[in-house]
Amino acid sequence: MDWTGWVGIGLGVGGVAILAWTARTRTPGGDGWTFEAYEAGWREAHLLGEEARPGGRLAARYLRLPYVVGAPLARAGVDPDLVTLAALWVALVAGWTATLGPGWAAVAGALTLVAGIADSVDGAVAVMQRRTSTFGFVWDSTADRLADLAVIAGPVVLVATEADPGWGAAAAATGTAAAGLLLLLEYVRARAQAGQVAAAWTLATPGERPTRVIVLGLAGLAVGAAQLGGEGLAGAALDLGYPLALAALALLEAAGCVQLLLAVRHATSRLR
Repeated sequence: MDWTGWVGIGLGVGGVAILAWTARTRTPGGDGWTFEAYEAGWREAHLLGEEARPGGRLAARYLRLPYVVGAPLARAGVDPDLVTLAALWVALVAGWTATLGPGWAAVAGALTLVAGIADSVDGAVAVMQRRTSTFGFVWDSTADRLADLAVIAGPVVLVATEADPGWGAAAAATGTAAAGLLLLLEYVRARAQAGQVAAAWTLATPGERPTRVIVLGLAGLAVGAAQLGGEGLAGAALDLGYPLALAALALLEAAGCVQLLLAVRHATSRLR
């Protein structure tokens, strides 16, 4: 058995452990939450005023999805920190699935999108159970970064092992750039928030996590679908798909860093 098999076994055991842990720690509650009440609680948890609209109307509409998924979990008493752990597990499975071969890329892409949705459910559960906490905030951010790295690492390994050597090097370079810049973007935001810059809470940059999830998820679906189109299309999609997606992410994340830094500069200039 090679390393992918052992990793798969480990992930399977981890998934069973998460389910068992969740079943043993349920504390039923969280009834009677309307969407309006949840939205108000979400704003309070994110230190946002009533007029703040990070991400615009699209993000506001998206809030209904974690509300719909999270409401039954909140009523069942599922620990929101375990929901965070489950979302991280899905992202790890997505990254591992990508390494299994080009034919699995579509599954990896779909799991990446599912992981992105699951990541927003933990906050919904915490709000509706009134269990938001400093630990939950830090744990969620930590899990997000690990998930980000997992869904980047899987495609890089796939291209490095299955594509032509030149494209493998390109995937490694763009993957490293995307991983480094996403960590830099999140670091800049965290420092800006620590510096009490209001824009750090409300500004949605081009390189945010939803963008990363969507780009990598769709790239996986496209690479996987191309495997049905014949050897020529399949090879081209594998060579080009993920390296181009990772390069695009790196550019978007770099733009996000610049945008945040300019917002911080503007805010501090007004304070002087």
